[in-house]
Amino acid sequence: MKYQNNIQIATGNHAVLTRGPSEAPLAPGEGLRSSLLAPLGRAGLEVRDRLINSPAVRTVLSRWIRFRAQEPGGDDPQALARSIERLCTAARLAPTPAMMERVEEEILRRVQRLDATRLEWGRLLPDFHSRTLEKAVILKPRMSEREKGVLFISFGNQWVRLLGLHNLQELARSYTLVLAPGWSPPHDLINYVFPRSYPDAVFSLISNRRDLETLPRLSRGYRVVPLYASSWVNPDFFRPLPFPERDIDIIMVANFSRIKRHFAFFKTLRKMPSHLNVVLIGQDQDGRTWDTIYKEARYYHVHKRLTILRNVPYRGVAEALCRSRVSLILSRREGSCVVVAESLFANTPVGMLADAHVGSRAFINESTGCLLEHGDCSGRLRDFLARAAEYSPREWAERNISCQRSTAILNEAIRSHMLAAGQEWTRDLAPLCWCPDPRLVDPADHAAMRDARADLKDRFGLVIGTD
Repeated sequence: MKYQNNIQIATGNHAVLTRGPSEAPLAPGEGLRSSLLAPLGRAGLEVRDRLINSPAVRTVLSRWIRFRAQEPGGDDPQALARSIERLCTAARLAPTPAMMERVEEEILRRVQRLDATRLEWGRLLPDFHSRTLEKAVILKPRMSEREKGVLFISFGNQWVRLLGLHNLQELARSYTLVLAPGWSPPHDLINYVFPRSYPDAVFSLISNRRDLETLPRLSRGYRVVPLYASSWVNPDFFRPLPFPERDIDIIMVANFSRIKRHFAFFKTLRKMPSHLNVVLIGQDQDGRTWDTIYKEARYYHVHKRLTILRNVPYRGVAEALCRSRVSLILSRREGSCVVVAESLFANTPVGMLADAHVGSRAFINESTGCLLEHGDCSGRLRDFLARAAEYSPREWAERNISCQRSTAILNEAIRSHMLAAGQEWTRDLAPLCWCPDPRLVDPADHAAMRDARADLKDRFGLVIGTD
């Protein structure tokens, strides 16, 4: 394959040269075959998307899965857990709050029957027995018998590993947990079982504003804080270029999974001016690779009009956002979507779907970006691109969603709870940021937690975070 449109992205002390694709010479007959298959490819992508997001189809699927999730007899916890997982799928598919709550009632009834101590989590999660929590960070060390530490853990497949500890009660006496779910709606076996199994209340972030109501229905053990995974971006990682110096017109940072709806990006791009410099940054996900994305771009005949970059380091992504005029996210449903906040701190306004069930949709306003409708949004995008320099997303983001402000909100929520419970509070949380994993903002704070990390490893075998 030949390449064109070279783009150099600096990453720390070195640079990675990445290149956009252009077609290699086609074999005889291949061009005709490609032209004939393109309309079928486009139709397949678009019909599948409409079906998956159709309220009628989601209603039928939800009811069918719920019907098939028959409650097992006997006391086999694995069979009961599998039936709960199926019901969780039915709840996530439910197109209305009323339908979702009816499924929740059935889930809760089965969860009350489930003896989680007998669950073989290793059969459900292959890495359950690992004691390394890569997505975790200590925000506060244990100070005394009357002043717990605070441990932040992202994603359910990480925090569920704690349930394998033989001394879980001791951990609960030493640390308060802050959990960060990765999806909305949050119906998942782990999200139901963990707060019932952990010996103390747990604080939870949200992935969508609606989770403020949903999570307490899943368990009374949750103390929900109105912060997202996208509430922890560090402004210092972003050095926005002045708009006249920006050389990328449109950027889309999204892994290569179907939920990111790359085809919608290509469909819109097809009707945009051909001279635009368009960059897509992503990574392989759910069996979909760079080749998958390139094939879909060919369906829409835009494969020569964009650069597709894979596995770009975090600082490279930050630099690319700072060089872009607008950023696009076209998912209809996912978690909080951190790249929206990262774009805002790059002073790059963001275009999202008006009805997106994506947490960071709450960050889009007249200062930060543009809401798009389904179908042909190329006209709206042209206008958005023309007015991009008029927005002030970084100014809004610094006032509302910086990692320092979010740490202060979390600190107050935990401090108030601890004091009300008779605990002491003599030390505040160390500021946390997400880049792309949770870590402490100040390297001095990371060094100060060395003894706490060693203590967690010695007493519980837990390895917290990465260096």
